[in-house]
Amino acid sequence: MKLLMTTLESMSNFTSRLGSRSSLPALLPMLGSSPSSAPLKQRQQRLAKSLAFRPYRLQDGPQTNMGVKRFQGVGSLDRRDRLDPNARKRYYYEDWSLPRSARVGQLVEVSLRSRKFDSYLYLVGGRSRRGRLLLSGFNTRFTDGSDFLSSDSRLVFTVKPGVQYRLRVTSENPRATGRYTINFRVYPTSSSEFDFFYGSGLVDAGSAVARAVNRPAFRTNTLLGGDDWGRDLVQAPAVWEQGFTGQGITVAVLDSGVDYTHSELTNNIWTNSKEIAANGIDDDQNGYIDDVRGWDFLSNDNDPNDLPTDGHGTHVAGTIAAARNGTGVTGVAPDAKIMPLRVFDENSTIDDPTLNLNVIRGIDYAINNGAKVINLSLRKAIRYDFELGAALQRAVQAGVVVVVASGNDRINEGMVQPSELAFRAMINNLGIAVGAVNREQRMALFSNPAGRSLGNFVVAPGVAVRSTLPLEQFTEFNGTSMAAPHVSGVAALMLSANPNLTPSQVYSVLTRTANPRNVEVSP
Repeated sequence: MKLLMTTLESMSNFTSRLGSRSSLPALLPMLGSSPSSAPLKQRQQRLAKSLAFRPYRLQDGPQTNMGVKRFQGVGSLDRRDRLDPNARKRYYYEDWSLPRSARVGQLVEVSLRSRKFDSYLYLVGGRSRRGRLLLSGFNTRFTDGSDFLSSDSRLVFTVKPGVQYRLRVTSENPRATGRYTINFRVYPTSSSEFDFFYGSGLVDAGSAVARAVNRPAFRTNTLLGGDDWGRDLVQAPAVWEQGFTGQGITVAVLDSGVDYTHSELTNNIWTNSKEIAANGIDDDQNGYIDDVRGWDFLSNDNDPNDLPTDGHGTHVAGTIAAARNGTGVTGVAPDAKIMPLRVFDENSTIDDPTLNLNVIRGIDYAINNGAKVINLSLRKAIRYDFELGAALQRAVQAGVVVVVASGNDRINEGMVQPSELAFRAMINNLGIAVGAVNREQRMALFSNPAGRSLGNFVVAPGVAVRSTLPLEQFTEFNGTSMAAPHVSGVAALMLSANPNLTPSQVYSVLTRTANPRNVEVSP
C-alpha cells in the first residue's frame, strides 16, 4: 500500500491513519482474510500485489493561492509491483489516478522525485493495464538556461473530456526499487487570453500586416499548397497580394551558417555594399575584413557557409526568404534579404564558453550592419547572462526585432516554460518566443509551452516543415527552430509595409492579431 499525504496533514499523522506496506498484517482482518487459508506471509504478499495493480488515488488537497490545488503522494517501487507491459525489459511500475477534483480543461503539473532511482513518469490513457502512452517525462531540464538534467521527472497537460488518465511511475534502469514522492498541482481553468501552452495563438500575417498599415485583415483564396502549407497556415499569400513581400528588410540568421549558393537563396543573400571583396582590407571599418556576406564567428573568417553535414541554418533561411519562383519552396518573406551569421555548429555545447560570446557578437554585428530582424533558432540551450541580456537591450534600442525559438524540451524533459533565453526575452519585451504546431494546428509535444508568465509568445508551423538544405537539397525538419523563422518572416512583411514600427509595436501587433481559436493541445 502507498502512503498518501496532502499539505493539510503531516506525514506522521497521515501514516498513522492509513498505515504502510509494513502494516499490512493489521489490515488483513478488515479486508476479509481467513486464518484457515494460506499461511499469513503468503496472504500478505498476495494482498500487497493485488493492491499494487490498482491506480492509487490522492485525496483532495487544499486550495492555495490563485486557486491552485496541491497534492502529494509517497510510494515505493519494489518486487511486489507489476512489470511495465510497454517495456521490453523488466521495469517495476505503479499507477496513480488524477485527484478527484481535477476537471476538464484544467492544467495539471505532475513531478516525480526519488533519491533511490532515476525516476521516469508516463501519462497513460485508457482502462487497460497497458494503456495508451500520451506523454513521457524522463529527466527534468533546469529552467536557468543550463544544459543539465536532473534525475527527477515532470509532466504538464490539460485534462481532456472522456479520457481516463493514469500517471505511471517507473524507472530508467530495470528492476530499480526505492521510495519516491509524486506531487500534483491542479490549476483552475483560465479565462485569460494567454494560454499556458500556446500563448496568444497562431501567428497571422494577414491580420498583423493589415494592422501595421491600419487596414482590415488581408485574406485570400489563392494558396500555395503542397510543401508550402506552413506559409498558407500563417496567411502569407494574402499579404503578398497586397504588394508586401519583405522588400527592403534584412533578416539576420544567427545559426549554423547559410548555404548562400543555394538557388532558392542566392538572390536573397545580404551583401555588404561598403566592403570590397577579397582586398584584405576592412573597408567599412566595422572590425571585420572582407565581410561581404556576413561572418563566421566560429572560425573567425568571412565565410558563413553552412556545412553539408548540418543544414540547420540553411533550412531556417529558406523558411524566411526562399525565392518565390514556382520551384522548391517559398519563404514567408520571399523578397527579404538574409544576413548569414555562423555562431554554432552541430558540436556546440553550452559548456563551450565561446557559444554565448558568438551569439552576442552576432547580435551586435546584425545591429551595426542594418538588420531589422534577428532570428535565434539556436537549437542548443544557451546560458542567459547579463551580457546576453545587454545585447538584447541594444537590439531593442536600435529598433531590431528579435525572434527566439521556445525550445524542444516539453516531452521527456518536462519544461513548463520556454528555454531561458526565450523566456527572458518574452517577459521583458526584448523579443518574441515561438512554439511549434503541425498543419492541423495541434501543438507539438516537444514544443516548450508559453508558461504561466505573461509575455510575447505565439506559435507557428514547426512539424514536418520542408525547406532548403546545402547542395541544392530540400528536406523536412521538426522543431521550434522551424517555427521561429515563420514569425521572423511575418515580422519582415510587417516592416516592409510599415518601416516605422518599433520592436515593441511589432511584438504587440503579432500577439494581438494571433489566432488562438483552432490551436489544439494534446494531451
